Amino acid sequence: MRENPARCAMPSLQSYNPVVVGFVEGKGVVHVPLQAARDDYGQLPSDYGLLPSAAGRRARKALNLPLGLAITDLLRDGKSLPEIAMKFYERWGRDYFADFQVRIEGLHRQSDPWTLGRVVEENSGLLAENLERDVSTYLGADGLVSYSTLRSIPPDRLLWKAKDILEKKRRNPAHQGERERIEGALAFLDARLLLGELSRILGGEVSRWGKDRLVAHADEIARIIWELSRHLPLAGADRLSCVRGHGVEVEFAPRNASFLALGKEVGDCTADKLFRQVDRDVENIYWTVFSWFLDQNYQILRVYSDGQFVMKAHILPLLAVDRNVGKVFLAVDAIETTPVFREDTHVGHPDLLEKKEYIFARMVEEVRRIARKMGIERVYAERFSNTPWVRQELERFPEVYLHIGNIQKIDELEDVFELSKRVCAAANRERPSSIFIELQMKNTFLLPGAATVRGVKVFAVLAGDASLGIPMKRVFGV
Repeated sequence: MRENPARCAMPSLQSYNPVVVGFVEGKGVVHVPLQAARDDYGQLPSDYGLLPSAAGRRARKALNLPLGLAITDLLRDGKSLPEIAMKFYERWGRDYFADFQVRIEGLHRQSDPWTLGRVVEENSGLLAENLERDVSTYLGADGLVSYSTLRSIPPDRLLWKAKDILEKKRRNPAHQGERERIEGALAFLDARLLLGELSRILGGEVSRWGKDRLVAHADEIARIIWELSRHLPLAGADRLSCVRGHGVEVEFAPRNASFLALGKEVGDCTADKLFRQVDRDVENIYWTVFSWFLDQNYQILRVYSDGQFVMKAHILPLLAVDRNVGKVFLAVDAIETTPVFREDTHVGHPDLLEKKEYIFARMVEEVRRIARKMGIERVYAERFSNTPWVRQELERFPEVYLHIGNIQKIDELEDVFELSKRVCAAANRERPSSIFIELQMKNTFLLPGAATVRGVKVFAVLAGDASLGIPMKRVFGV
């Protein structure tokens, strides 16, 4: 059944007031309306110099401000936040298998650290040799860039500037006779840039690396090794799990600056500015991205079609609580597409949209695979999306009804709050007194008709059955 667009109109921003989850120092977990959370626990951006004083405009408080500033500072300074988070959660000590029979590591990375370590070790000599090769000597000896030009470039800009010079030569018909040598030099520079990234992640040396770094950055390292294998004869790169640019593929969004920019890239309500949203009548919730960033059990699955990023799916384990007993299901809290993968934008790509059902089905299968790897039987999905055709696809699945008050987050943000205090301390930022997160599954304002006045909401069953839900006769009183 095709949905009526009028049914999907968002409420006005003034009336938008869903329940959000927070953890407040001295109070513990709170479930409060968004506007109350802002009034009681939000802070003014102008107090941090992010905006001018409120004279002449409406002051609007924001949640998670100290944490957002701390994460931004640490990323700008090149700090490894995944390592900080991994060490914290090791000390946190929650045994998910003992408590819930869930293998939570299946949600933390796609790459196997043991296999990855073997591949890095097998190629450490070749990687170190190419990293030590002097760039100026290599390019100057080949005559592609003069020594005088190379000496005039600041060392920290040498690789990028040399690449820019060679790319201009490649486009110039006068240098067609040198094309093969130019291509070889560009491949060398691309490899050096990737090696620099790999060296930074591994702690300065590719021949000596710590296990903690390898585990914390496993997926990023696998991606770099795969890309390097296009320029260097690396052994074992085919054994790694990463996006290779063919067919429908997925990866977990890396916890770096690109994570904070995902909303802008997709054009959804988690963009850093309202004007970057495709749907500007939807409330902007960029503040929640910072709590997602620190939550090791909240993943954003990036979906690619032939190497092009087209969709993201937010997944996390949640509890359906009944009479104080919680059972785990894997929640797909949001599915959003990029503007080129929407039918209602002027940049929609017809070739991609022709494959939308297939791409969506492959994404669902990947989510099911992750659930199986974690030992989770049931996968329930939020039915709202920024994309009408995604909503239509979700309507094809069986339904389950849950009361939003019975949907709980494991550890209810206490872990994320404790980590946020450490992150803010590492950045010399103000100690946070609260942390908040928006879960679409607990939001009854998104899709008219998806929730009853009693707080019962309908979701799509992507895997398993609806046994964790409320019987339909209790929902509708029949």
